[in-house]
Formats: sequence, C-alpha cells, structure tokens
Amino acid sequence: MEKEAWWKNPLKYFLHGILFSIIFLVLVFVWALILVALVVIGLFLGLIIGLIILFFFIGGLNSFLTEFIWSIPIKTRWTSLLGHGFVLCIALILAHIPAMIISVVVPGLATTVVLFIINAFIDGFVAKHVATLWKEEPKEGGYEERPSSE
Repeated sequence: MEKEAWWKNPLKYFLHGILFSIIFLVLVFVWALILVALVVIGLFLGLIIGLIILFFFIGGLNSFLTEFIWSIPIKTRWTSLLGHGFVLCIALILAHIPAMIISVVVPGLATTVVLFIINAFIDGFVAKHVATLWKEEPKEGGYEERPSSE
C-alpha cells in the first residue's frame, strides 16, 4: 500500500472541516425550525427531542464526510449516530474554547477570518478522529453489508 504524500492529510483535514462547517450551517437552520416547533408543542420534552435530532444531524453529517473524504467505513446505526453526534459536539465545543477566548481578546474581522481558516483544520482533525471511534470493523471476507433502504 502506497503512503499518501505528506501534504494530502492537511488538505483533507481542511476539506473535512470546511465542508462540515458549511453543511452544518445549512442544517442548523433546518434544525432550528424543527426545534422551535417541538418546543412550542412540548416545551422541555420538545427541547430534549430537538437536541437528540441535532446529535443525529452531527453524527450523520460527520459519518458521511468521513466515508467520502477518508474512505473510512463508519457505523450508521441510530445508536452509533446519536453517540457519534454527542461526542463530536462536546469535542468541538472544547476545541473551540481557545478561539472563543481569542475572539473576545482581539475582536475584529481579520481575527474572525483567520480563526475560521484555522478552525477548519482543527474541525477536520477532531471530526475525523471522533469518527474513527465508530469505524466499522471488517468481517471475515470484507466489511459487513449494510441493508439497502429500498
């Protein structure tokens, strides 16, 4: 097996991070509409269901991007997606604490742009490594076949 060029991994981390950020930005608007409807209907229970849906969005998006960019098969059962989304959410919050502090200390457009680019690399790195916790292990004779949705 040939080893990839040294410069491909940072580019893949950046691509993973930037795609995750852009697609998640779109999904967060969809999630916000769902959350508002759920909270209006069920208050606290609606909020809990809304957070569970958010974790599914995060886990599903990262599973898709990890398989697409890194060719790593990821478990996609509902329990895996829920756990994956929860762990990734916590990991990204912790990874963004230094950037939040820098934004408060040095506010401005230049700081925001630089931190966005740096965070794309960080997000990609964290997202890939969290996804590998749910890596599908090969069975004898290859990977387990997933049931088709048809």
